[in-house]
Amino acid sequence: MLRRVAHAVALRLFWPNRQEGALRELEQRLSKQHRQLERQVQRLHSDLEEIHRSVVPPDRRAYASGDADPLQDSETLRRQRTRHLVEVREPLVLVSQLQRSGGTLLSQLFDAHPQLHAHPQELHTGHPKKEVWPELDLGADPGEWFATLYEGAAGTSFQQGYQKAASRRTADGAEETFPFLFPPVLQRAIFDAAVERLRPDSRRAIFDCYMTSYFNAWLDNQNLYAQPKRWITAFAARLSSYEESVAGFFETYPDGHLISIIRDPRSWYLSARRYRDLEPSEHKDRDYGTIESAIDLWVRSAAAAEAARGRYGDRVYLMSFEDLLTDTESAMRSLASHLGIEFLPTLLEPTFNGLPIKADSSFAVGDHGVSTEPLTRYRELLGQEEIDY
Repeated sequence: MLRRVAHAVALRLFWPNRQEGALRELEQRLSKQHRQLERQVQRLHSDLEEIHRSVVPPDRRAYASGDADPLQDSETLRRQRTRHLVEVREPLVLVSQLQRSGGTLLSQLFDAHPQLHAHPQELHTGHPKKEVWPELDLGADPGEWFATLYEGAAGTSFQQGYQKAASRRTADGAEETFPFLFPPVLQRAIFDAAVERLRPDSRRAIFDCYMTSYFNAWLDNQNLYAQPKRWITAFAARLSSYEESVAGFFETYPDGHLISIIRDPRSWYLSARRYRDLEPSEHKDRDYGTIESAIDLWVRSAAAAEAARGRYGDRVYLMSFEDLLTDTESAMRSLASHLGIEFLPTLLEPTFNGLPIKADSSFAVGDHGVSTEPLTRYRELLGQEEIDY
């Protein structure tokens, strides 16, 4: 009896405190759950907005009134390109020899072939100069890799269109200009996305990220989605003259190929001299200022190509400028066979992004296509002493 009385007294004395504590504990649990639900709702809202942006077209009235946010389109472009990224990881075929020897022409003959990612301008990934194969520190920040490899010429062509130098206009005096839709900001965003995806652990892998960013940022690239590719092709003047640069190239691309074009020194010297006179600069005057300095440069370039052929064997392909111009089909059939690509008529027509382009000549150019005129022009424009030398 006393035990029941004591229990009843204890309930009256202590139950309110216990009840209040339980209520506080329940309130804390409910508050925590509420915060968790709020975060989940916020994430759902964010996901729904992402779906809405990718599926529902923006308000047409905003575009009609000019009130649409251009940054929204920019973000959509970045998201779509990175979502549907075409990885460019093929080996590189590098065309390199002395300027005025046909490197630009060969790169333009490669341009529209569906088995190639053809770099449309001269390759300027060299650092600190374009003819020096770049050293890439694997421990560096990806931003440093991009800064080393970035090609300023691409940004300039994006702003102004791709065009030959003003001094090398067409026969009627007009500049031949081509659209080049290549936002550098987009290239950097794609490069970062490629680094995140590929996790590069070698210099080759860094180049893979860069080439992926280059060809995917080129928005009007007519050849991006063509059949599976075999090679990347690019032209880099003079790199082949430096043994260290050639070694760096083959270290990065052990499966790559080097093509060097050798041009008759008589027709080459006339073109180089004209090149110096049209676009004078200190290095052009030093290189081409006298026939002695110019021909010494030609000899060193040809000897370097021959030495590379001896050092790297079949990975180095030597071809004649004269053969390329006089019998383009035979020359390109032989080269296609060497590279293991299908011979197609596109290999006979110089183009820029699939559009016919005139020769990048030191002299005025008339028609499109390959011309043999550069081979004999020296007979009229060089003196006999120069020809004899």
